[in-house]
Amino acid sequence: MALVLSRSAFKRLCLLPLLLVFLIIFFYHQIANIYRNVEYQGNMTVVQMAFDLFKRQPVDICRNVVLLNVGDPKGVELNSYPQSICADLGFQIEENNCVVYVIKTQKNEWSLEDTVERIGCRVYSLLLASDSTEVTPRNRSNYVHFHSLGEQESIGKFIQKQSTNATLIDYMMIRLGRGGNEWRILSDLMESHQLDRVKHLSVGINLCPDRSSFTESHFQYVLDTDRQLVDKWDMKLFDVANDQETFVYNPVVKEKTHCASQFAWINQRFREEGGSSTKRKPSQGENEKRKRREISSSFGSRNVSGNGLHIHQHNGIISK
Repeated sequence: MALVLSRSAFKRLCLLPLLLVFLIIFFYHQIANIYRNVEYQGNMTVVQMAFDLFKRQPVDICRNVVLLNVGDPKGVELNSYPQSICADLGFQIEENNCVVYVIKTQKNEWSLEDTVERIGCRVYSLLLASDSTEVTPRNRSNYVHFHSLGEQESIGKFIQKQSTNATLIDYMMIRLGRGGNEWRILSDLMESHQLDRVKHLSVGINLCPDRSSFTESHFQYVLDTDRQLVDKWDMKLFDVANDQETFVYNPVVKEKTHCASQFAWINQRFREEGGSSTKRKPSQGENEKRKRREISSSFGSRNVSGNGLHIHQHNGIISK
């Protein structure tokens, strides 16, 4: 039996594709104009420098940049970002002898944890929640240890409680989605002197319009934290992956800019040259601690020593 459409039904059917096209265009402009209602009062130079972070090129410091993968040539992707590692001497992630930290806000995202578990790494998965009591800490497996922390809790202090200063962290990923707190976490890791033990640091950076963060002090805080990673902690940016979906018009700087990306750093102190490990350079934080010990010792405190940190080769990885 042939289907017969009335003239009015036929017209409505023809209008449906036009309606879909209209909706697509409408939502596209809503996303593209995401910044347009943002008003900014402050030092434009500081703002421009903050968004210029997304334009910079990685330092040509790593000879072998590879994807983190286990039998998958495409590697691991999180929110469309490939997870890259430096495979130069001193930075390799050794199977069954590695430690990974994942700091996140998405409780149902386990891609990275599942991957490094197959490598044989011990994984600490830290979920930052507004109410950490709502999530029960548990072990996902013998390798993956899950913990829930409050958004304002110190990641650095948590790491200190979990291991001694001799424990290295082969890979640390910070992925917080909406953005803002990743800079506080980085600052906290620096203040607690935990970056000394991190070989790879992968961070999802987000300056997309969170109205509360559009202040000159926030942008300056971003720049200061980023600068300290290099100047005080010898972290070298070796990979950048901008989120193309966030390339939108930004009235603050009067041009299209990216506002989200993934930055990947390596701790240059762990680099090995010529197949033998080099002694790790002390960080500024370690130098300050050493000075305090020396001052204390000069006043007759014989129990305080200026023991330095040394690197030696052990089972194919660097340890302190």
